[in-house]
Amino acid sequence: MKTIREARDTDVNQIRDLFVQVYGKEYPFKGFYDTEWLKKAVYDDGTFFLIMEMDNRIVATVSMMLTSGGLDDMIGEIGRLVATTDPKYRGKGLYTELTQILIDKTTDRVQFLMGEARTPHRGSQKILEELHWTACGFEPMKYLFGKHRESTLFYIKTQGMAKELRKNNPRVISEASVLAQTVLKNMNYPVDIIVENEVDGYPIGKGYKIEHLKEQKGVTSLLRIERGRVSNREIFGNFSLSHGFFRIGDPTTNYLIAKEGDAVLGAVGFIHDPIDKKIRIFELIEFDDAVKGFLLSEVDRIAREEFQVDYMEVDISAYSPKIQRTFERLGFVPIAYCPSMVFQQVERLDVIRMTKLCCQYDPGEMRLLEPGQKIIEIVEKGFEDRMLGMEITDAARKTELFKDLADGELYHLARIARTVEFPKGHILIGQDKEPDNLYIFIDGSAEVTTGKQIVGNLSSGNICGEMALIDKSPRSANVILTSNSKLIKINIERLERLMESRPRLGYDVVNKLAGSLSSKLKKLNLSTLYMKKFELV
Repeated sequence: MKTIREARDTDVNQIRDLFVQVYGKEYPFKGFYDTEWLKKAVYDDGTFFLIMEMDNRIVATVSMMLTSGGLDDMIGEIGRLVATTDPKYRGKGLYTELTQILIDKTTDRVQFLMGEARTPHRGSQKILEELHWTACGFEPMKYLFGKHRESTLFYIKTQGMAKELRKNNPRVISEASVLAQTVLKNMNYPVDIIVENEVDGYPIGKGYKIEHLKEQKGVTSLLRIERGRVSNREIFGNFSLSHGFFRIGDPTTNYLIAKEGDAVLGAVGFIHDPIDKKIRIFELIEFDDAVKGFLLSEVDRIAREEFQVDYMEVDISAYSPKIQRTFERLGFVPIAYCPSMVFQQVERLDVIRMTKLCCQYDPGEMRLLEPGQKIIEIVEKGFEDRMLGMEITDAARKTELFKDLADGELYHLARIARTVEFPKGHILIGQDKEPDNLYIFIDGSAEVTTGKQIVGNLSSGNICGEMALIDKSPRSANVILTSNSKLIKINIERLERLMESRPRLGYDVVNKLAGSLSSKLKKLNLSTLYMKKFELV
């Protein structure tokens, strides 16, 4: 006899034993094996937990978390989908039946359903496909299992009034457009996106002071900016200040505060998961655009340098191309498109999930069904393009001219650059020749000469030819290689076009060039003054 019912506290020992049987003793999320944690999950109003009994034993479980989105978003996330490995019960459709019953029981509370399917196995993919869910994204290397990271496919389904309440005409950057069009078509939604090619991201403000909220004695500073939090949200998550301040004490929850003097100008909230070595940004509070860019760049820096995470994630508005471009500049890649995911006022908004990998891209072995394979091909292209340019971006980051560019800007720089190799004695730049390229030294060395006089030396990390960006007159010196050399070559015209299309990159480069030229002129003036003084003696 088969029984399907809600889990009770008396079931937790059997549930724990089932989890151990399926996941193994080395499973990193030890909370799943903690009976007290399982009791909390059973009693939690934000979790709907079902079990299936056969032959007087629990053979399968599934749960739906109702707190994966904002309080009013009506989001349900499928989780803990576990069935016994006993071959006696395999092939009986336990997963599919149990999951459908769970969905039916929560229809009045949920309009947007989501779940993850592991890529090393087809089981979860098959269940969700049978239930007519849609693969809308690929989360590469999201979870850490032992010494390797594992990827998941992101599945969704909408129901109730989700489609009717959707806000039309999302405005997305080109990097997200193919994924958005594919998902909308697969879900029979209007393919009504507007692609924004010329939009720039928020500026990265300077000179603000950063404080961790946990280092403050109170939360007064956040209360002062509470009113800036509600309207025109661009970042979405399952926690915000409206939930109350008791969550601030949670060791995984972090808020960074941006201050100018004693004035609080903004804050960004994120959750740090030390087990999976990842962070998730869930809230942005700000008074102006410069603070937005500054706070997000600081989270990116702290995640990499202090927490040393491998994975960063954020859900952002599909109607705000500026926030999309800001994250793209920081090195994030669109990995999922979610129609009608969240509520804002009286409409449901599409959401783009973006991810940044801080480790080598290696999704591991994957066994996929056809719908998931097509989504992965779209998402993987963004990561593969970035990996191909790693040598170029690493070298550019070491130069004075490009060192302050965000990861996303360096990626676009790498797309117009290429590596070249020349032998000792090669004339890289000829005196009196028209300028056409600039070069970054990866390996090798060179002398800078005018006539027969050596006026400088270049080696790894140095750049030459960059002044052609502001001065098109013939070159005033030779650059001759003194060893076999490997360099990065960037065409000046292509770089100028890139700077025009990405004004923030152009501003940063021209600003650096102006600083470099100013420094050289100061040195020249000091040298001239010294020579005149010497002549008068």
